[in-house]
Amino acid sequence: MEITKLEQLGLNKNEAKIYLALLELTEAQAGKLSKKTQINRTTIYDSLERLIEKGLVSYTIQANKKVFHPTKPEKILENLRLQEKIAQEILPELNSILKETIEKEESDIHKGRKGIRSVLFDILNYKEYVAFGSSGNFLEIMQHDFEIFQKRKKELKIKARVILGESDRETESVKKAFSIFRFIPDEFSSPTTTFVYGNSTAIIIWGETPIATVIQSKDVAFSYLNHFNLMWKQAKP
Repeated sequence: MEITKLEQLGLNKNEAKIYLALLELTEAQAGKLSKKTQINRTTIYDSLERLIEKGLVSYTIQANKKVFHPTKPEKILENLRLQEKIAQEILPELNSILKETIEKEESDIHKGRKGIRSVLFDILNYKEYVAFGSSGNFLEIMQHDFEIFQKRKKELKIKARVILGESDRETESVKKAFSIFRFIPDEFSSPTTTFVYGNSTAIIIWGETPIATVIQSKDVAFSYLNHFNLMWKQAKP
């Protein structure tokens, strides 16, 4: 029998050799096992202890000496079933740890039209979002991508609330957008555009090469959303 198959079932190489030798011999002392497997006696005893812990080997005392016996191979299957049961029990806790790790704060930088497009299309994965600041050169820079974004948003029935400065009220980007708008005096408006969706906050600077910083943090998104809601109450339709 190939030792590698036993290794795949959780035994190391020496344990597999010793267990197979015991199956052939039915019983043996450590010295005899050492000769048959060509494993030194110190390692033999260490491996036998581990096999006993796994329930694959037992021993009796004969003439004041330990004589080792293999247990039935079905014990391997029992061990695997026990391991599966333990794994099922701890899976919820492991997934909880993974979720906490994923939810840790991260930030990404997206540059240029393609970078902003990736941010916009990510927003389409959410049922709603809010945005505030300045429309900047949104329509001029994004061009056809802006129209695709608005069309997909309408098809997906994504709810959007947006706060802009008064000077943006009559712009094409407002007229063509599928959103609910409110406006505030320009002196209180930001030169950037901030989107809040899910646990993400995207801050876009509309320069010659637009740059978006996306912060993935539940706490940051919650803070910006509270700020938005406060402005929303003061803004005018």
